[in-house]
Amino acid sequence: MNEIIKTLSKMLNEREVVTCEELARKAIRAVFKSKLEDALSLDRKLIQEIVDSYIECPTSLSCIHFSEKVEIGNVCFCHLHTSKPTKEKFEDAYREYVISNRFLNAIDKIDKILKEFFNGYSIKDGIVREYSNGKYKYAVFYSLIDDIAEDLDFHIKFAKKYDGEYVIVTLTEKDPGPFIKFFKKYSEKIKAANIKIWVADAENGCIDPFIGYPRDFRLLKGFKNPKIATIVNSLWRVKIDKID
Repeated sequence: MNEIIKTLSKMLNEREVVTCEELARKAIRAVFKSKLEDALSLDRKLIQEIVDSYIECPTSLSCIHFSEKVEIGNVCFCHLHTSKPTKEKFEDAYREYVISNRFLNAIDKIDKILKEFFNGYSIKDGIVREYSNGKYKYAVFYSLIDDIAEDLDFHIKFAKKYDGEYVIVTLTEKDPGPFIKFFKKYSEKIKAANIKIWVADAENGCIDPFIGYPRDFRLLKGFKNPKIATIVNSLWRVKIDKID
């Protein structure tokens, strides 16, 4: 646990105000980055224990204690006892709350989408979920496109050690900008590591490929638009030179 706490505290460096939602989203990433070898077996319930250690009772000296609570509207903010956060700090925390709340609320929906997508596969639940049918197996991690970029080195390390296919499932965004920027900067690294990135539309209950296809071609029928990854690869590659 201490290793996870150290990783998460580093991710929260210089933060004075947070929400439980931000802590939960980043705790998932911290567990993954700290425990790559055990990510397939670690219980998701661990996330709540980590969140509680930051706002209730610290379990490690490395744990930042956001002990003070302030409710604004329907959002509960937690801040350090030793600080008087500025308006800007609360605004930063609110932005993270909106991002995190959307992600957390989508997890159950993504679970349902993937259960249908991997119909006939057995499921092993963990921070990274594994689907297998004897011939093929897939390790699946949920993230947001910007978070994937921040954690990319860890995703590559996991993919190199995993003896099946590694898939990162991310959520749709309001516009394609974040995906275009990601494709320009990281698509070659993703492909070289044999990582797949698929995009889930939680509201409409469907999933599409962004980078990479499954080796089990029978799964292709589960995508709403199975040719999307091919179209992205052929069109975006020649049109993204001016994207920063």
